[in-house]
Amino acid sequence: MCLTCGCEQAHLKMGDNVTYEDLKRIADGNGKTVAETLDIIRETADIDRQTHANEYKTTAGAGSSS
Repeated sequence: MCLTCGCEQAHLKMGDNVTYEDLKRIADGNGKTVAETLDIIRETADIDRQTHANEYKTTAGAGSSS
């Protein structure tokens, strides 16, 4: 895309980012629409943030642990 870097070009392939096409493929594979998938991502992140708050404070490039 980028749906993830902030360039606001949902179909542009650049770097290690998520494109609209990636999201559509994932949504189709789960039997969902793109809108439903975005809602699920947002809802899941909101829930996960409550129990893994420190992971959301990590700065870019610092890496993450599962």
